[in-house]
Amino acid sequence: MAADADVAERAIDAVVDRAETAIAGVPEETRGADEDGTSRYLRPLPGAARMYPETDVPPVEPDPSAIEPPELLTEKIDRYRAEHGLDAGLAEQVAYGEHMPTFEAAVARGVDPTTAADTLEGTLTELRRDDVPVGRLADDHLLSVLELVADGDLPNEGIGPVLSALADDPSLDAEAAMEAAGVGGADREAVRKVVEGVVERNADQVEREGMGAFSGLMGECMGELRGKADGEVVSELLREAIGKRA
Repeated sequence: MAADADVAERAIDAVVDRAETAIAGVPEETRGADEDGTSRYLRPLPGAARMYPETDVPPVEPDPSAIEPPELLTEKIDRYRAEHGLDAGLAEQVAYGEHMPTFEAAVARGVDPTTAADTLEGTLTELRRDDVPVGRLADDHLLSVLELVADGDLPNEGIGPVLSALADDPSLDAEAAMEAAGVGGADREAVRKVVEGVVERNADQVEREGMGAFSGLMGECMGELRGKADGEVVSELLREAIGKRA
C-alpha cells in the first residue's frame, strides 16, 4: 500500500481531473523540457488571484504632492531666457541639445551663460564642420576650457584653438592645450603694443578715414594676436590708438 486511503483517493481524483482536462484541451500550466524531448508538469499558470495588485499586500496610496515633476523642456527654455539672458533661439538649442547638462554644470561653476551656450552649440559645430574630431572631447575637457575663460586666463577667441588641440590629443589638460595652440591671456600692455603697431603700419589710412578704419584694423589686430587677447580689450585699445591719430 503506497498511502492511506484518503491520500490514495485524492490522488485518484487528481488523475481523473487531469485526464478530463487533457481531453478538453491543452492544460494551462507551466511545463519543463526533458532531455528526451518530452515535457513534465511544473506548476499551474497563475490565476486571477495572482494578478497585480497582490492580494496579500495592502495597497499604498501615493501622495502626488510629495512627487516633484521634472522640468519640461519648454520651461527650461523660459528659465534660460529669464535667468541667463539667452535669446530664444540659443536657449532652445541648449535645452534640446546633447550638451545641456554640461551647460548647467558650466554655469554652476561661474561661467558666463552666453559664452557657455555659444561654445557648446556654436563653436563645437564649427569645429566639427572643419573636421576636428570633437567626439573625442569629454565633458571635463569642455568644462576645464570654459573655466579658464571664466578665470580670465583664456580669451573667448582662444576657445576654438584650445578645443581643437584637446580633440587632437585628449590626454592634454586645458593649460597644456593652450600652450600647444599658442594662445593665452596676453597682458594689457602686450596687447597695446600690438595694436599700436597695427595703427602705425596703417597710419595713412587712419589719418584719412579716422574711426572708419576701425573695422579693418580690428581684424588685423585679432589676426596678429591669434586668440591671445579678449576682443573687447583689443577693441578698446584700438579705438584709443585711432583716436590719438585721427
